[in-house]
Amino acid sequence: MNKTIAALALAMLATGVHAAVSPDEAKQLGASLTPWGAEKGGNKDGTIPPYSGGLAKAPPGVTATGGRLANPYAAEKPLFSIDAKNHAQYADRLTAGAIELLKRYPTYRIDVYPSHRSFPEPPKAMQEASIRNARNAECKLSPDGTGVRGCWGGVPFPMPKSGSEAMWNHTARWRVTNEFAGESWLVNSAGETLLNQSRAYNEYPYYADGVQPYQGAGQYYQRFQNTVIGPARDAGNVSMIFYPLEYDKTDQRTWSYTPGQRRVRLAPEFSYDTPSAQMGGAINYDEVGLFAGRADRFDFKLVGKAEKYVNANSYAILFGSQRSAILGKQHLVPDAQRWELRRVWIVEAVRKPSARHIASRRVFYLDEDSWAIVETEAYDNANKLYRVQHSFTAPDYTSGAFMTGSFFAGYDLPKQQYVAVFLMGTLASGYYRTLAERRPEKTLTPESLAASGLR
Repeated sequence: MNKTIAALALAMLATGVHAAVSPDEAKQLGASLTPWGAEKGGNKDGTIPPYSGGLAKAPPGVTATGGRLANPYAAEKPLFSIDAKNHAQYADRLTAGAIELLKRYPTYRIDVYPSHRSFPEPPKAMQEASIRNARNAECKLSPDGTGVRGCWGGVPFPMPKSGSEAMWNHTARWRVTNEFAGESWLVNSAGETLLNQSRAYNEYPYYADGVQPYQGAGQYYQRFQNTVIGPARDAGNVSMIFYPLEYDKTDQRTWSYTPGQRRVRLAPEFSYDTPSAQMGGAINYDEVGLFAGRADRFDFKLVGKAEKYVNANSYAILFGSQRSAILGKQHLVPDAQRWELRRVWIVEAVRKPSARHIASRRVFYLDEDSWAIVETEAYDNANKLYRVQHSFTAPDYTSGAFMTGSFFAGYDLPKQQYVAVFLMGTLASGYYRTLAERRPEKTLTPESLAASGLR
């Protein structure tokens, strides 16, 4: 499998354009592969199980109260642990970022648990759309790779032939309309700093029934609104971002509202490697959710697929109520993290010679079942690793959805600090819930921001 992927990647690297999936290849979707492109079978030694539909409903005895999900795997114990002393024997299954954290922090530890392919099986419409996208020659990248054409309602490229296609699978992965509330923290040598407590809303018109593709709301794969509810000095700040499908034609739209100024501002600078003030400058805007925005400053190479230990089924971090059990002095508390062996697609992004960006190179690890980026590494101009980021994902077994994207941790190595974004359990009023319908259009306009930010 890896040899095949590598050959395809080399064949497409020169142009980065889409090569339509052949009829024989397409037959694998729904057979040896899931309709959205994951291998159905487990690995040779059985440490990665076959895919059997995921965790679409609560297991017996597991409950969710007030939008907080209990950990269905809480009784499991680690199979083994990896630390600074023994990491060399596991090097082939560790990412470069994980190895760096193990080397840098003597107290850092990776507890490896049994692997559960818990990504819930998506609706039939999404599965059928994914197969249709693969077979449809009109579903393709824009000439520069920054946009998509003719794809709708499913994973755009379930059998990717280039790094750009794999990245678009992450960008347009299956998600459902949701809202949640949580808090974000910056941890540095001075201790913990509460960055903000926020309430967020996400919708995904790309997967919405009845939305005209590439028109109106259908121009966007995601529309996001964030309202700060604390601390008091920042309460009422609102930001709203619309992420377009055709980045080669349409700009990302970002608005912000500040109560002190009492006006809504269009903020085109909130993109690329502009540091996010809300995240203490430890995260750039194109690192939100581990990758977001226009992908025109890098060339993306599909390296292949590999088995790696990554964060998965992260209920203890997402819904843990004790901050001290999650946030350590230099890194996340090892006991709060759950690592599993997963097959991941690896994409390497190299900055274009004419482009400006703080990172010269970035590496992305995409979970094969969900297409979510679960880890990234960023390298500076001297090709030295300076940022490591982990995404925290888990199935919402109350609705059959999958929590992904907004919840992550990012380590800024030169500054010796890290952020933990949207911890829902540590906020007394924190929660996560999916929504059956999208909000009315009138609530997602620049004019509506001032009203939504009222204290």
